[in-house]
Amino acid sequence: MQKVLVIQSAPSPTPLWQRNCMASVSKWAKASGYDYRLLDDELFAQVPDWYMAKVRGRMPIAADLGRLQWAKRLLSDGYSWVLWFDADMLIFAPEQLKLRLEQSCVFGQEHWVQPKRGGSGRWTVRKNIHNAFAAFPRDCPVLPFLIDLILRMMARVDADHIAPQMMGPKLLSTLHNLAAFQYQPEIGALAPEVLADIAGNTERSGALQALCAAQPQPLVAANLCASLAPRLGDTEVAQNKVMQQIMQRLLQCHGGLSEPEDLYAVMGTDLGA
Repeated sequence: MQKVLVIQSAPSPTPLWQRNCMASVSKWAKASGYDYRLLDDELFAQVPDWYMAKVRGRMPIAADLGRLQWAKRLLSDGYSWVLWFDADMLIFAPEQLKLRLEQSCVFGQEHWVQPKRGGSGRWTVRKNIHNAFAAFPRDCPVLPFLIDLILRMMARVDADHIAPQMMGPKLLSTLHNLAAFQYQPEIGALAPEVLADIAGNTERSGALQALCAAQPQPLVAANLCASLAPRLGDTEVAQNKVMQQIMQRLLQCHGGLSEPEDLYAVMGTDLGA
């Protein structure tokens, strides 16, 4: 029988909406019969000092390495699989999320929606492999390879030219073109224009429709991208209110999000103030 551990990490204090995201993951893990562990700053315990100095406080880049190091460590403690979910990942259709844990590592897939340059009301959708969700089996050859590769890349790169997703989606998507990783497209990510459409704080721009049209199957979980929250409100209170509204609407999608109308299928979910 497989022994599976789900891990997450978040700094303290954590916004309410993000705590609700983590609660959705821990609840799903328990329902799936998986162990669950929440890490705090210990996530970075194994990240070398020189690496931390080079990222200059950009903690998501440090977390790209830290999650891999912890997965490797915990797999050596006897787990069959270690699963990572970002702290801002919301599992909004938990009964529909069935992981395919077979022989190889698994990642999420995002369809990132951006305005098309020079085309008013038109959208570009970029398909990437992302590490907001990542699952590794015991004796996974990819895991130590990724750790070594990230350390080598960081040692070589100019500290002034480290892209935010260099050690995460950019690296994984490049490798995916060569190695064809296993991935789950129903575990995605929501770009700021999509978040704004769901929140309803702008006119329906069509970004959400572009995302739904690109999805090969309904979304059941999504990275809500905490780093983008400031675009949705001027204060932490305003941001929390908008993110809570987005989460409430996503939680209406019991069968997953496949079209914008799914957000309003059932009303009445309450996440608190």
